[in-house]
Amino acid sequence: MKVLVLGCGAVGTVSALKFAQDPMCEALVIADTSPGRAQQLAQRIGNPEVQALTLDAGDRQALVRAIRETGTTILLNAALPATNLIVMRACLEAGCDYLDMASGGAEDDGTPKLPDQFSLDHEFRAAGRLALLGMGADPGTSNIYAAYAAKHLLDQVTGFHVRDGDNSVCAGRDGFLATFSPWVFIDECTCGAISWRNGEYRLEEALSGREPFDFPELGVLNTYYVDHEESRTLPMFFAGLQVADFKLCMDDTTWRTLKVLKELGLHGKERISVGGVRVAPRDLVVALLPDPASLAGRMQGKTCVGTLARGVRDGVEHSYYIYNVTSQDHSYRELGVQATAYQTGVPPVIAAKLIASGTWSGSGVRSPEQFDPDPFMTQLDASGMPWHIRDEATGIIDPEYIWVEEPLAA
Repeated sequence: MKVLVLGCGAVGTVSALKFAQDPMCEALVIADTSPGRAQQLAQRIGNPEVQALTLDAGDRQALVRAIRETGTTILLNAALPATNLIVMRACLEAGCDYLDMASGGAEDDGTPKLPDQFSLDHEFRAAGRLALLGMGADPGTSNIYAAYAAKHLLDQVTGFHVRDGDNSVCAGRDGFLATFSPWVFIDECTCGAISWRNGEYRLEEALSGREPFDFPELGVLNTYYVDHEESRTLPMFFAGLQVADFKLCMDDTTWRTLKVLKELGLHGKERISVGGVRVAPRDLVVALLPDPASLAGRMQGKTCVGTLARGVRDGVEHSYYIYNVTSQDHSYRELGVQATAYQTGVPPVIAAKLIASGTWSGSGVRSPEQFDPDPFMTQLDASGMPWHIRDEATGIIDPEYIWVEEPLAA
């Protein structure tokens, strides 16, 4: 496979580093809109064959030229979700497969949303190309966990509850920060959160629904509704699903800060005039926050991403939490990055390999839970993200009675 990673932030850096290590990757191009950023990452990789470009994800024709000139077969969009449709159309025109890790939120603000992306399904099918949406940690791995539960653990699934925990602290930094794109983080946490209840989508108030959740290795942390793609896509592909929702853990300081940002309008995207200068309030807030990539080496603690699957097995109600815990120490030792970026940047590399090998095949616009989860789960273990299953009734982790249809493919 010949890969173009578009965006060299914290997550794009992890993906690029992982691609560079993989023998399946015949050629790697890394690109960013910021002059010099891609070049710095290429120097870090230290392989003269890795090509670095200065490229604007919002410039469709420049993208088309870059894809064609580099012979790219699969593009990973690690830029902001606002660029998704432009990049997808560039992939269609230039002739390559597409991956991303997030879509626009619930707010009607003109940002491309999941339905906008799925609307290109016919065009991708006609072109014989595949577009895989939301293939990071959550969404992404969380969707695969759901598919695994439906295939192996439950005869009928009634609920999927994605729960994301983090007990990390940053040396020399107290208070509010974001471990992935601050722009996206503020977006997810201040617009309404979509959930699925009894056959219909509902709009939950952002940062509501406080729920203490016992995360493996992290302990009990408070979680809240934030907007996430899983609540939209899981009901599309699992018949009879009664509930699907997403909650993110956050400490009191983070919760209060986000509430204040929203109340004061500091989460706003529209430019306002300040002393004769026009600026979007959110852009100002983001500019005051540390770059998530700069947090590497300063963080201590662990992150946990998992999907709690509820349903019926052999006529009895069961629930299982399928998850991965990634430590800050492990992430920094291996790649010199922080844990959230690691958890998000590794899964699209696995997906790209499965697509390139033909293990995951097909065309059109797809969501991760539409694919066979088994080969991905095997690769997840091999890629530094071991996963586990906790039986919620007993608290037993990886119980021996979990049924597996057949040995997982290598």
